[in-house]
Amino acid sequence: MTKPVWGFLAVLLLLWSMGLATRAITRPDEGRYAEIGREMAVSGDWVTPHLNGIPYYEKPPLQYWGTAISIDLLGPTPLAARLWTALMGFLGILACGFFARRLYGTMAGWNAPLILAGCFYYIALGHINTLDMGVSVWSFIAVGCFLLAQEDSPRYWMTLAWLAAAAGFLSKGLMVLALPGGTLILYTLLTRDFSPWRRLYIFPGLPLFLLLTAPWFWLAARVHPEFIAFFFIHEQFQRYTTTIHQRVEPFWYFLPILLAGLWPWTLSALRAVIDALLRNHARTFSPSRFLALYALFIVAFFSLSGSKLPDYILPAFPALALLVGRHLSQRPGPFPLSPPLLLVSGGGILALVALLLGFPSGPQALHLSLDMDPDMVPAYQHFAPWIGGAAIIALITGIGALRLRRSIPQGSLMTTAMGTLLVTQCLLIGSNTLADFQSGASLAQGLSPQFAAASHIYSVDTYDQTLDFYLQRTVIPVAYTDEMAFGMSLEPHHAIPTLSAFQGVWNADLGAVAILPPGMKERLQALGFPMHVLYQDARRVIVARS
Repeated sequence: MTKPVWGFLAVLLLLWSMGLATRAITRPDEGRYAEIGREMAVSGDWVTPHLNGIPYYEKPPLQYWGTAISIDLLGPTPLAARLWTALMGFLGILACGFFARRLYGTMAGWNAPLILAGCFYYIALGHINTLDMGVSVWSFIAVGCFLLAQEDSPRYWMTLAWLAAAAGFLSKGLMVLALPGGTLILYTLLTRDFSPWRRLYIFPGLPLFLLLTAPWFWLAARVHPEFIAFFFIHEQFQRYTTTIHQRVEPFWYFLPILLAGLWPWTLSALRAVIDALLRNHARTFSPSRFLALYALFIVAFFSLSGSKLPDYILPAFPALALLVGRHLSQRPGPFPLSPPLLLVSGGGILALVALLLGFPSGPQALHLSLDMDPDMVPAYQHFAPWIGGAAIIALITGIGALRLRRSIPQGSLMTTAMGTLLVTQCLLIGSNTLADFQSGASLAQGLSPQFAAASHIYSVDTYDQTLDFYLQRTVIPVAYTDEMAFGMSLEPHHAIPTLSAFQGVWNADLGAVAILPPGMKERLQALGFPMHVLYQDARRVIVARS
């Protein structure tokens, strides 16, 4: 690489890293995955993940390993907790540029990573500690290597594809095989092209995949044999085919998420997908058609699922960015109007939101409800200037991109992408004004002496996934199972199942502290639990035994 390329990547990495260390860890996902990594780092048990001291086998361990290593190096900080996700997101940007350049040329190799780095949803999920970014990037790398294997050195590229698939499987499970595999079947049915099947190199690819993935499952099953059935049947098969996880949404649920998440490249992505599907392709394998089918298959696959969460369609975004990069590199004339225009339009919407949140008396005077608890109004008023700042950035960069679209098309693309990155970062950093409602950080700091002196901390009929991370100690769940139900079935001594069983424990534990949901204090007092209140707000009550 030339020095300007290295310099640009350094600037992009700097912009990508903003806010990782300053925002409080939020519940539920960030707190859960940060705490699992912290407990792994503290315990040195790299086989069995633990959440709140309880075995947690819902997902494979690769991200937990990465987070534990970063916590060992950096301490239990928000930066360490988010580092794996952020690095995965940046790796996806680099991979997008590499595959675009190899498949479609130098210009596409510049366009595609800029588009992905300036895609609202990808940026946001690259800075929130969930498992979806890791599996999305490893799946994309596996697909990209598969595409290169159709053109040159198939054994080499398919070996890398199987390696990436193994990393994806250890990130989140079977979806890393289901998504590319389903796309390949769909591609073959539509094109009658069976040639890619001859270049899969299932042997030695599959043995290599199993060599990398099977050891953890074997080691974990030696500790808890029940884990295998739970992981593959309950967490993989039943999660998709049933509503057992109670995340039921309509079939069209992901469509608005996709369209809004692609901002400001929404219309460009639609054109790129249509072009890839309808263009007259030669009889040889078509990477662009495969990528378009891959993105569409992801959305359709999860739309059919009995369990839906917004993050599930993230794997489609790198493929769509690559297609947009290809489409724009082959498009003559000025830069398209829609991306900078959508950026400007988004700035206008953000400005309106900032006004509504910053001056809530205005909507009230018009008899409009913002549908928020009264105690949240000041926090959103503090968030409003950040939203306003994001609006200004969107308007300035969007107008600048509009002015450049004819004279310097590439400059217009870069301005749009970097503007979106800065807008999203401004919103993410500003969202920390809501930390008191999304995190236990301030509570842990404000009651640090009481929590540190407590003989035990009980969490009654509630569990704040972030509090363990900030307290750097676990709590004892009381009359609560939820996400820890399977782990409690394996090691029930970590929890107290009922309030009646808890009463004797509480009466004898003079140095104890308990975390209660609203209404529980009165219920416990009516049952004869002695306590006094240390802290209370609209969402929780902290009480002490003595």
